[in-house]
Amino acid sequence: MDGLIEILMDYDFNNIIRVNNDHSRSNDLIYLIDDNYVLKISNDIENLRYEYDVCKKLSLYINVGKALEFRIINNKAYFLRTMLNGLDLACDEYLNRPFLLIDILADAINKLHSIDINNLVNIHDYKNGNVLVHGDFCLPNVIVNDDKFYGLIDLSNVGIGDPWYDYAWAIWSLEYNLKTDKYTKYLLDKLNIIFDKEKYDFYINN
Repeated sequence: MDGLIEILMDYDFNNIIRVNNDHSRSNDLIYLIDDNYVLKISNDIENLRYEYDVCKKLSLYINVGKALEFRIINNKAYFLRTMLNGLDLACDEYLNRPFLLIDILADAINKLHSIDINNLVNIHDYKNGNVLVHGDFCLPNVIVNDDKFYGLIDLSNVGIGDPWYDYAWAIWSLEYNLKTDKYTKYLLDKLNIIFDKEKYDFYINN
């Protein structure tokens, strides 16, 4: 029986985006379809299957889009989900308003970390903490609608771990995108944390 993926494979894909975050090793392909769907294609079948499963679980607690279908076709994994319509925090709209950007970023981190991990089963356990972490909490992965946190994308590193896993990447991404560290203290204050250089270096370099 043909599913959504087979139907969409006949679509004339003109908008193809490679996942190429500076710290990412992913060669996955992402197709954005009519502002409605996101189709991710990967050679790493188990990793994409995990992202599909995480999307289904997290959608009960936070907006990550709706996982529609996962298929393996010709030794490639295909994951189809609904698109989160909005802007990401790496766009000029928010880079030009850094204090609002940080308010939204901190809200997103706090909402994810407040999810009760006891309600989640069969997700990665990094064995070094007890909160739900995104694992790649960079500005492009935070979606905003009407100047408020709307949802998260790119869930392949989600697991139970140390909140500094997310703090470190959020700080790195903030400084990288704003090209300055002068707003970092404001983010730390919003998160009510003190900078931990040892943990920052560990998560950024591993």
